[in-house]
Amino acid sequence: MKTLFIDSTRKSLSVALASDSKLLFVSNVNSYSKHSNFLMNEIKNILEKANITIYEIDNIVVLNGPGSFTGIRVGVTTSKTICWTLSKKLYQMNNLKALELCSEGYVIPVIADNKTNGYVRVDGKDYYANINDELFNIAGKNINLVCMEESDFTNALLSKLSEKNEVNMQVVEDYDYIKIINAALSDGDINPHLADAVYIKRIDAEK
Repeated sequence: MKTLFIDSTRKSLSVALASDSKLLFVSNVNSYSKHSNFLMNEIKNILEKANITIYEIDNIVVLNGPGSFTGIRVGVTTSKTICWTLSKKLYQMNNLKALELCSEGYVIPVIADNKTNGYVRVDGKDYYANINDELFNIAGKNINLVCMEESDFTNALLSKLSEKNEVNMQVVEDYDYIKIINAALSDGDINPHLADAVYIKRIDAEK
């Protein structure tokens, strides 16, 4: 079974191809949020490296937010279009959960938005939070704070949580693709028409 993985929720674009439990190819592109200019070409390149066509993949796993409005929409729209037109199965996963799978124990994955705000997953729920939110009044835990890059927000959160907890900040270089794909597949596929981009943060128009 061949699975195409797509993540356009971050500044970098990630595309991967797996066959059963073996990771075949990975492409990480520093597209600086201009993912629409790169995504289809990266999919094409990975399929060519594997010497297969898009018709030979069995399913797509896409990371669906939270994060940038435009970035998430690029990956989700591309994935659902391919799956609908070619009758492939579509699976999705929250990108904070994907980060959570990169560690063990009591994990708080975090994606910074700016100096004082970011996306976090605490006790299985996702939030767009300010550094001073009551959400972070946690005590007596051994916390693994997981992110893909240090930032003002992650460092401030590390400092705040360390007041009442034992905290280790784990900066991961890349996803555990096979673990994420297997977890997404176990959750079951979704109707491509029902795949809506997940932002969490209210956009200006909504405000």
